[in-house]
Formats: sequence, structure tokens, C-alpha cells
Amino acid sequence: MLNYHELSKELQKEIIRDRQVGWKNPYACTDEQVIRKNRERDKASLWRPAFVRDVEKIIHSPYYNRYTDKTQVFSFFLNDDISRRSLHVQLVSRIARNIGKLLGLNCDLIEAVALGHDIGHTPFGHAGERYLDELYHEKTGQCFQHNIQSVRVLDGMFERNLSLQTLDGILCHNGEFEQQEYRPCRMDTFEEFYEKMGNSSQNKDYIKTLIPSTLEGCVVRICDMVAYLGKDRQDAKKAKLIESSDIFTQGRSE
Repeated sequence: MLNYHELSKELQKEIIRDRQVGWKNPYACTDEQVIRKNRERDKASLWRPAFVRDVEKIIHSPYYNRYTDKTQVFSFFLNDDISRRSLHVQLVSRIARNIGKLLGLNCDLIEAVALGHDIGHTPFGHAGERYLDELYHEKTGQCFQHNIQSVRVLDGMFERNLSLQTLDGILCHNGEFEQQEYRPCRMDTFEEFYEKMGNSSQNKDYIKTLIPSTLEGCVVRICDMVAYLGKDRQDAKKAKLIESSDIFTQGRSE
């Protein structure tokens, strides 16, 4: 049986050796690669690097506060033990940064994508999203999807001048559409990004083909699954929808 709780000794030694010699991951997105619509604003500095600025723009958005009142898969909002979106995005950020650090990736970019990825999500989880999609499609002929709405909030409603890399990671974050391989799909312009976003609005199935343009975005997408699968099971137990014996814990207590 595979051991999911620790890395092999050989891999641990390799990571330590890489750190000792100052190895840098050639596939990491560097601060120098940041792309913004307004390049005269939000210039990186030593104390506020490029993607740190994105993190701060997201957490100071009025919509960030709304995570608190949005539950995850179960909408028992009177149950204080049920997970809220605010906890979910923090868990995604924490898990993804752990992995990103081991891989030598840009953890600031990872944090920005993770904290902003659900900012446009509906109340009542995916049930609420499906209901809004029906109404929105009836009125406009377009699809309502929370990943697109997250971009609208941060790039349209509040025009935060976020980086292309952060916005693309948010648009392509949907972990529920798992893939066999997560290989970044390069993107260099906002024109390409808005075309991808427009195709997603027109075709509900197009979202299944979305691939982040950075390895950092790919890591967040995978960690979205890791975070919600674990907490959804815990929430089901807290809501007394399943028993402890229904949860496979590999012999570990919760």
C-alpha cells in the first residue's frame, strides 16, 4: 500500500541537496514574469513582491468577507461546525503552499490563486450555483459558473489590476474536473485569457478543458480537491449524515 503520510527517504535527501546548492525550479513563475493590464501600477518592490500585491488586493476585497457566510457542500448554516468557504480557501492555500515549497514554486502566486479562487462562489454551494446557472442561462443564454464569477469580481467589479497569472489560476481552478496530467498551458496576453473566459461562458463543457498557465495554478487546482474531499467527509459526519465507520482513515483517529 502506498504511504501518503510521508515522502520517501530518497526523495527527502534529494530535496535537501537541492536546497543546499540553491537549486531553483526552472518551471516556477518568477516575479519578473508578472503580466498586468496596467503595467505602470503595482510595480513590485523588495517589501511587496509582485504576487504578494495580488494576495493583498484579494483579502482586502469586500467580497472576501462574504466567504464567512457561505457554506461548502452542506448548507446547514445554523450548524457552526460546518465548514465555510473562508476555511476552505485557507486550507487550499496551506496545502498548496506546502507542496509548492517542496517543488520550489512561487508560493506567493499560489497563495493569491488559492485565496481568490472561490470569491465568486454562490451561497448554498454547488446547488446554489446550479440554480443560478438555470436562471442566468434563461435570461442571457450564457452559463453561470463560480470560477468565471470570481474573475468578474476581481477583474471587473473592482478592477484590482491583478496579474494575468493569478486571474488565470482562478479561472482554471475547478478541481472537480480531474485530469490524468496537469501540464501548464502557456498564456502570454490578456486577449488570450478573455477568449478562454468567453468560451467558458458560452459552453458549459468547455470548463472541463481549462488548464492553468502556470505550475502554481496546477498545484492549487489539485489541492482544491484535496481540501474539499477531506472536509466534506468531516462535515457529513458532523451533520450526522454518515457514521465514523464510513470514513476511511487508514487507522488514524480524527
